[in-house]
Amino acid sequence: MRITNSFFNAETPVHCVYIMPTRSALGVGYAFAEFESARQAIRQAFADPNWDGYGALPIRDETKRNALTVLNQLEIVTCAPEITPNPNGTMSFEWETDQGFGQLEIGRTRYSFCVQLHNGSPTLDSGDSSEMDPSVGMLVDALLFPKQLPPVSAVSR
Repeated sequence: MRITNSFFNAETPVHCVYIMPTRSALGVGYAFAEFESARQAIRQAFADPNWDGYGALPIRDETKRNALTVLNQLEIVTCAPEITPNPNGTMSFEWETDQGFGQLEIGRTRYSFCVQLHNGSPTLDSGDSSEMDPSVGMLVDALLFPKQLPPVSAVSR
C-alpha cells in the first residue's frame, strides 16, 4: 500500500489520513486488508473544526457512518478506494486507473458520483446518502478495472 497525504501543504503537520491501495492481483476477490485500512481511515477522519488549518469543517459521525456503509457495499464488488476528507465536511472515495478515474463524495445527507473514462463521456449520479445504489461499485469495477478473459485455447479433435 502507498500512503498519501497530498491535500496537506508543507507547513501543515503530515497526517496519515487515507490509503491508496496498489492493485496487482488479478481475478477473484479484493484484499480485506485494503478495506480494513480504509475503514480505519474513515473512523479516524478529523472530527475537530479547522483540522486542516484553513477553516475546514469537521467530519461528522453521520458522514463517517454513511462512508462506512458505502465502503461495506463496495467491498464485495470492487477494489478499495483512496479516501480523502474534504474541508466542506464530506469524504471522497477515489479510484484512478489506466482507463480513467472515479470519485464518490459522501456527506451527512447526500452523495455525488462521477466516473470519467479517458475516451468517453462521464457517468454521473447523486442522491440521498442513505439510499445510494450499490450498483455504483459495480460500475466502478466494470469501467475502471476491466477483467481480462483467459485466452481461448484451440479444441483438439
